[in-house]
Amino acid sequence: MKKIILSLALLTSFCVNAQVLNVNSTTKVNVPSGTKVSTAQLSHSGEWVVISHQTTLGLDKIDLATSKVSHICDNGIGFDLKISSDDNTVIFRESNYGTDKHRYTTLKSVNIANGATQVVSPATRDTRAFAGATAKTLKANAGSINASAALPVASINRGSMYITKNGVTTLVAPQGVEGKSYLWPQVSPDGKKILYFVVGEGCFVCNIDGSNPVAQGVLRASVWYDNNIIVGMDHKDDGVKTTSSKLIAKNINSNTTQVLTSTSVKAMYPSTGNGKISFVTPEGELFLLNVSK
Repeated sequence: MKKIILSLALLTSFCVNAQVLNVNSTTKVNVPSGTKVSTAQLSHSGEWVVISHQTTLGLDKIDLATSKVSHICDNGIGFDLKISSDDNTVIFRESNYGTDKHRYTTLKSVNIANGATQVVSPATRDTRAFAGATAKTLKANAGSINASAALPVASINRGSMYITKNGVTTLVAPQGVEGKSYLWPQVSPDGKKILYFVVGEGCFVCNIDGSNPVAQGVLRASVWYDNNIIVGMDHKDDGVKTTSSKLIAKNINSNTTQVLTSTSVKAMYPSTGNGKISFVTPEGELFLLNVSK
């Protein structure tokens, strides 16, 4: 019996520490003096990143090869912004308060080449999610999407998770609805699975229809690296501030995990693009991992 227990322990240790990705380098990205990065979203090419700021409103683009900074907008929100599949357009929310003192969200897009900004959706109180496509921007608004998307779009409304596909929005509740709060939903690149988090329970992956939910551990703000690998943060705090945070890569097929970052930094909110993973720290730093399979 002891031999069996020991073998199981060794197997578990192997699964936890097995190689998922090769970390070829870790680089701190140069940002302008005084800049404290709040969020960062990598382009699909992995050549540039869009950042928001901890202390000011607005979005900026940073070229990762040259560190050149280009201003995108003054009042954009970094959370859940999208970059079109051809990397030509950034789609973002702009938040303002109306005369009724309620907060409204305007959905806008900006052309990366010429800086031209367009209103995709006028100010509304119920824009929940949107997707960036090559030729157009699609939004989940008031329970539906205004055009057909190539892939399903995941959204959250009052703690419940929805999938919009071909203009039809459906409630998806793998863990049920009562007393559940869903966060950070992401559809896999092939459109077949959903990656999401349930408060108090952890990270899961299920089929696009909500069937077969599989626990992935307590990985917060997880994103897809590809159709088989996810990257999330193992985050701890004391109720006020972050005490530690590291990025974990996990192969959802083999159930193997790998720590990607050093304990010397508090790595938070990963973003992936073309063999790169970016992350930010509570101090407002921006880092880039160059990885390979």
